[in-house]
Amino acid sequence: MTAVRGLVAAFVIVISCAGLAGAQSCPAPRTLVDTPVGLKYCADPAFATTIEAGVAKIRQDVRAQRQAGRLIIYASTPISPRGGGVEKVNLAIAASVKARLEKMYGHGAWVIDPGVYQLPKVDGKDAGGSEYMVMWTRVLGGDDGAGRDIDSAHFTGPADMRAFFGCGPEDVTGCLGRWLDARSATDAELRRVAGDTEARRAFVRYYALRASTAYSAGAHDEWNIFVRINRKRTLGDQIAIFFEGRSASPAEMETEISPGYEAR
Repeated sequence: MTAVRGLVAAFVIVISCAGLAGAQSCPAPRTLVDTPVGLKYCADPAFATTIEAGVAKIRQDVRAQRQAGRLIIYASTPISPRGGGVEKVNLAIAASVKARLEKMYGHGAWVIDPGVYQLPKVDGKDAGGSEYMVMWTRVLGGDDGAGRDIDSAHFTGPADMRAFFGCGPEDVTGCLGRWLDARSATDAELRRVAGDTEARRAFVRYYALRASTAYSAGAHDEWNIFVRINRKRTLGDQIAIFFEGRSASPAEMETEISPGYEAR
C-alpha cells in the first residue's frame, strides 16, 4: 500500500510538473488556453473579454441562419499578409469566396467569412493569431468539441484566389501584374507594392504560387480542428471538408497536419 501511495504521489508530481512546464512555455503575458477540441494556444489574457464577445456574436449569427433553415459552411481563407500577400486584398478574396460559394449552393446555405469578424484592439494592441484561434476553435468546435454548428468546411486554394483576380489557366504571373498595375492607379498601398521591385515580386509569387490555406498558420489549425471533430463523430455524421472545391478523401478528413498557432 505504501508503495502504491508513493507511485500515485510521484505520478501527481509528474503531472503537476508537466502542467507547469506547459504554462511556462508561453512567454508573458501570454497564458496557455485549452479548448474543447484539445488544441491549446498561448494567448494574451487581456483579450479574454473581447474573445468572449466575438464568440457570442458569431454564434448569434450562426443561430439566426440555422433558424432560417440554412446549412452552415465555414470558408477558411488566409487573411494574414505573411509571405507577400496584402491583407486588404485577402479580405476581399475571402468575401469573394463567400459570395461564390453561396451562389453555388443557393439560398439554402450560408457561408461564414472569418474576415468579417475582426477583433478590436485592446490597450492599443492588435490581436494575434493565437487570440483569433482561441475564438475560432470555440466557434467551430462548440462547447463540447463536436462541432454541431458547422455542416461543411471549405479550404481556399490557388484556383479560388486566381478567380478573384480574373486569371485563367495561362499567364498567371502576367495577369497578376496587370491587376496590380490597374489597382495601383487608385490605391496608394498597392501603388507602393507595384513600385517596389522586391515587394512586387513577393506579391506575384504569393498569389501565383502560395495563395492557399496550405501556407496559412491559422488554416493549419482549422484543418486540425475539423479532423478532431470528425474523429469524435460517427461515420456518416462527419463534417464535409473541401479543398479548393474538391471533396477531401476519407484519409484526409481524419489526418492532422503541422500546427499553426497551436502550442505543442
